[in-house]
Amino acid sequence: MSERASGWYPDPNDPDTLRYWDGILWTDRTMPRVKPGLEKSHISAAPQVPQHHQHPHLPHPGQHRPGQQQSSPNGPYRGQFQPASATARTPDGAELAPFWRRALAFIVDNILTSAIAAPLAWPWLSDWVHVVRTYFNESLDAAREGRGTPDAPDALYNFPWQVGLVAVAVYFVYEVALTVWRGQTVGKMLLGIKVRREENDKPPTFGAAVYRFAVKQLTSIVGPVPLLSFLVTIFQIVDYLRPLSDRMNQAFHDSWPGTYVVRKQRGGASEEQTPPGDRMY
Repeated sequence: MSERASGWYPDPNDPDTLRYWDGILWTDRTMPRVKPGLEKSHISAAPQVPQHHQHPHLPHPGQHRPGQQQSSPNGPYRGQFQPASATARTPDGAELAPFWRRALAFIVDNILTSAIAAPLAWPWLSDWVHVVRTYFNESLDAAREGRGTPDAPDALYNFPWQVGLVAVAVYFVYEVALTVWRGQTVGKMLLGIKVRREENDKPPTFGAAVYRFAVKQLTSIVGPVPLLSFLVTIFQIVDYLRPLSDRMNQAFHDSWPGTYVVRKQRGGASEEQTPPGDRMY
């Protein structure tokens, strides 16, 4: 007999309620099967089918299949069944964003913010670019004439700090404003993902958005301090790669402010698994 995938199904103990089946056992998460007030609208609910005919192979909440042992709180029991195509989800059923979507959104956002910051920082950046261009041309002339490479000027190694400050300021306004407004930067919009609170589907608060930004941009913030810059760079790499191993696909800049990054439905809400025929209207 094939196992049923995790999702929302009619509660065996209450035909008016949906209960979440995690693929192994019934959970404690429930929701009304029919949206309140539906009986007053012109749309009639579908006729109810006797409960014991719908999913005869699913045990009642609190029960287990014959021969199946209870899982321990410290981890899965031996022989526990896990669906091969299981998708990581939040406790309320929203589909978590995969790592590759988050990575592409991050790249898009950095390209956009760099394009905005470069013109704003050009008054300071132009002098440094002139030094680089001049040194490059002198090196080419020396190679063409058979001379040694000229010494690099000190100004070549003095990248203007104002450029970094402008870049951080632009990224702060860009990310925090869009995250608080709709939970999405432009990169996340293009990749169909969004940031939401852990407790509900709303965009993060201003404080949570600033917290996310600060953790993500630690390298830029403490960059002028040599030792701290090295340590924070290591932390930043671990932070960005953490969703690959975390059960809830959370980086530190997700879990510390209490946020998730989830897939977004076309209609605007986060994607939540609901079995066909049991959707709420």
